[in-house]
Amino acid sequence: PKHGKAVAKFVGEAEKLTESKIDWDKLTVSPKRLGVAIPVTRQELFNSEGVVESVIKAEMPQAIVDKINDALFATDKAGRVVYGPFATAGEEGGCIKQTFAGAVPTRKELLKMKATVAKAGISTSTCCFVMTETMKAELEDVKVDSGSGRFLCENDRILGFPVFCTDVIGDGNIGFGDWGYQAAGFFGAMNFVVDPYSLSLEDSTRFVLNTDFATLTLRPEAFVLGVKAGA
Repeated sequence: PKHGKAVAKFVGEAEKLTESKIDWDKLTVSPKRLGVAIPVTRQELFNSEGVVESVIKAEMPQAIVDKINDALFATDKAGRVVYGPFATAGEEGGCIKQTFAGAVPTRKELLKMKATVAKAGISTSTCCFVMTETMKAELEDVKVDSGSGRFLCENDRILGFPVFCTDVIGDGNIGFGDWGYQAAGFFGAMNFVVDPYSLSLEDSTRFVLNTDFATLTLRPEAFVLGVKAGA
């Protein structure tokens, strides 16, 4: 469920209150199938003494994680059926888009990103920054001032907020927001099948992992995407 705000009023002693209504709505999601299939020969399985199978069982769920991250942190929705808040940055109904003056943002520009989210009534206590490792390294070399020896990014934090790094967001881009407002979940259990039959003519076995996943931005104003100048 999704709802608006209740409204309080000042009234006199014994004066009757006018009832306040909370507007209710709901958000719906459409789960999408997400899966990975890997065929291997019987020789690969048995000659590796279980190593190949253990690698497959580790890599397949990690592939699901990587694909979800690819969807959640993407900055465009072209060709995507699942995407996160930054894919609609600058669009009507999407999160706010902020352009930096240069290739690397200043401390003031990062503070503006925080203020943009806070101004929308979002508590910033559980927010975080999202950027590439390259951008994080740049900010680790930006001095806060000339005398303290402090840098803009220290101990994986900027302005006190944690930093999550991913190449998906793209060079020069920085996201900020409260991910509690990005609902995400799996629908039903993951289905893992080891199929030694359908590829029997090739003397091979197919490993298949399927699941259903959906995500939805509850409040676009809880996020802001900063992009480098000229992007």
